[in-house]
Amino acid sequence: MEYFNYIEHYFDMASAVPFFLVSLAGLIFVMGVILALARIRQEIDRHGASSAATADEANAVDIDAGTRPQSRTRHQYADRIDDRLNGREHWPDTDPATETRPHSRARRPLLDPVDTRPHEFIESFYEMAFASTSILLLLSLYYIIGDRINLHTVSKVWNQYKDWVLIGFLLVSMLVDRIFDRVLVPLRYISAQKRGSVRLMASIYVMLILMYIRFIYEDYNYENLILYFVMLVIGRLVYFDVTWDGFRNDCLGLFRNLPVLLLMSAYSATVVWYGFTSGFLMKANGVIVSTLIAHLFMDICIFLFDRSHIFGLFLR
Repeated sequence: MEYFNYIEHYFDMASAVPFFLVSLAGLIFVMGVILALARIRQEIDRHGASSAATADEANAVDIDAGTRPQSRTRHQYADRIDDRLNGREHWPDTDPATETRPHSRARRPLLDPVDTRPHEFIESFYEMAFASTSILLLLSLYYIIGDRINLHTVSKVWNQYKDWVLIGFLLVSMLVDRIFDRVLVPLRYISAQKRGSVRLMASIYVMLILMYIRFIYEDYNYENLILYFVMLVIGRLVYFDVTWDGFRNDCLGLFRNLPVLLLMSAYSATVVWYGFTSGFLMKANGVIVSTLIAHLFMDICIFLFDRSHIFGLFLR
């Protein structure tokens, strides 16, 4: 009966709609920050390109017009026109400047390369949200089974195999994340290497959430999970056959995704704070479950925002 009360509470439109609007407003603000950063970077690149072009023009050496073969041909063509006007020659059918290449085709101008970095930044943020949601989904299930199901048989099996269950849940979270970024919002610009770096950063992000629950709410049930994620991150960076280049690239990937972590942390902290303050999110069903619900709302906002294609209008 308690679970039905939770379901009825979260589907109450009087409290769910304002929470959704706050989540959407927070996402719009984050997208605005990303757009501003993308515009600043484009202006810096454009200024650098124009400076380089000006320097090339200043260093260019003008060729003597008298030594240009095409100029001589043009003068010859003018003389032939004068001969024709005086009745000494018929009009030529073509310009001699182009007679040597009768079948040549005009080359098309090269297209300007498309700057995909803003799209990669956006999709890195999306991947951070999806990866953290998939991990929180399985951790919430892990929490519910361990703390809320009091059946004797289940508790006995759980105490014996819960570590293996946790590993299995984390493996399943990879599949759930794959569904998110392939079905919910297909990611087209971010590479597999960057996707792996973002997922590693998502593990750090979830670890920060667990540490917040542990030390702010003084919940000692998450100490083993925190230790597990710490070892998971260390194992991802330092493994048996790691090379210095691999370790350096992984660290650089984390450093480059640091702005994504900061934006995601600020966004989720604002949404979760509003949820607890307004009473929509409840601590009674577990802080990690409430955090999962907040992330699900955030994912819905990302889906609607991506389907609207609003952000693409500002990147043209």
